[in-house]
Amino acid sequence: MNELSDNPEDLEIISQRIDPAPGTHSIKYSSAIDNIEIIHTAHNRKGFAFGALLAAEFIKDKKGFFTMKEVLNL
Repeated sequence: MNELSDNPEDLEIISQRIDPAPGTHSIKYSSAIDNIEIIHTAHNRKGFAFGALLAAEFIKDKKGFFTMKEVLNL
């Protein structure tokens, strides 16, 4: 079990793999005043597979380190 810190400078990061959900990602900010949360839920794994294929096509015949910003031309 995770223990919460009383130090406001600490950033808590929790990662969980909960099947059978294809992918739910959330980011949450909590304070004594309020909570702010953004949630993305994938209905299937097609988007993840598409991203992997896109990255594989981008990296073909290249050497070095790249980010998804470069893969997506952002």
